[in-house]
Amino acid sequence: MKKIAIVLLSTVVCGTLASAKIVQQFEPEKDTSAFSGKPEVSFAVDLSFYYQGLSQDWQGTTTNGTTYTTNSGIEEALILPTANFDIYGKIMSGFNVKLQTMLASHHHNETYVKGGYATIDNLDFIAPGFLSDVMRNTTIKIGVNDINYGDDQYRRTDNANVMRNPFINNLAVDGYTQGTHIEVLYRIPAISSFAMVGITNGQANPQDTTIVETSSTSSNRYALYGKLGFDHEFSDDLRFRISESVYYIEGVNRVDLYNGDKAGNVIRNVYGTANTDVFSSGWQPTSVYTSVGTATITPDVLAAKTNLFLKYKDTEFYAMYEVINAEDINGKSADTKHYAVDLVQRFYNDKFWLAARYENAVQEYQDAFNDFGDAELTQWQLAAGWFLSKNAVAKIEYIDQEREKFSIYRNGNASFNGFMVNAALSF
Repeated sequence: MKKIAIVLLSTVVCGTLASAKIVQQFEPEKDTSAFSGKPEVSFAVDLSFYYQGLSQDWQGTTTNGTTYTTNSGIEEALILPTANFDIYGKIMSGFNVKLQTMLASHHHNETYVKGGYATIDNLDFIAPGFLSDVMRNTTIKIGVNDINYGDDQYRRTDNANVMRNPFINNLAVDGYTQGTHIEVLYRIPAISSFAMVGITNGQANPQDTTIVETSSTSSNRYALYGKLGFDHEFSDDLRFRISESVYYIEGVNRVDLYNGDKAGNVIRNVYGTANTDVFSSGWQPTSVYTSVGTATITPDVLAAKTNLFLKYKDTEFYAMYEVINAEDINGKSADTKHYAVDLVQRFYNDKFWLAARYENAVQEYQDAFNDFGDAELTQWQLAAGWFLSKNAVAKIEYIDQEREKFSIYRNGNASFNGFMVNAALSF
């Protein structure tokens, strides 16, 4: 408890020194600010501390039922702090760039570039007024960064940037990835709607110089994705948003859509070894287990996600429903149905909040070794939070995850549960 108190106290003290930071929820607005004629540069820093107290129960198994890995105890202690450093630049009228660096993360302890991108809100750099009627409601985004699949990316922890997440941990089935991409977002203000189309190679580190063929699949394939949405504030008290997203790729030997966070998971040391535990609390539904401990990538993936957000006064309701079809090279499908709902109640001008979330995912795949039937994951999260200032936050969360009928676990079952404490700064 002394360690927890130190973490929270340091955040209180440092929080009073930090400047205010505005966090944009969902797609950002167009940049219509004037350009001074000289590049304008600004910086943003995120720093996050974690205290973890978890227990787990699982045993890995082989095809003949022999236990090959057993669970080990997880020490109740501070885990590696995380840090981000972002550089923003306004290069010319309507042309902005952002470079994002992770100074420390659970996946890369050393400084590591997350990515960078440019947003283009007008084409005046080509000629004054060029395609102004089209660009009036259009934003073009180009770079290596989060792709705009679903709305969950706007309410999740991004390494040390935790301000927008009412919880500490993210979804277990986390449809989030960084990759080289081009997106075109078109807004329709008259009906509070928007449409977006994008293309990506699905890789955060595109380094292939030649095509690598593996079992009729290739390392060089492009995914198409898109989103339609409606987002309207009916009054100061009521906001409603709904969106539908689709992602499709085929013939690829690498799929990062559910395993593409360079930072790794927030939780440490569950279901894994020293080399894999940074991702092990999540589930990659586009991989299927056909042999002991070996995940076979399914090269054809079609995913569709519906998101709903409703805010009335100080109460927020958020829901997600997703259908994932992943097909292997033999034409056999692994079909996953995934949903999550959460409720957030805020108090005292949003300084404090309570939050609860339930998540469930079921996968149908008939050819896994040690086939117990449809694999199912459930996760509960209960959280409380306190904004000490606009740029300092403290959270506590209880999390409980259970897995049933997973072929890689003895008797098909695995679980972990416990609490986490998080204190963070953003300035």
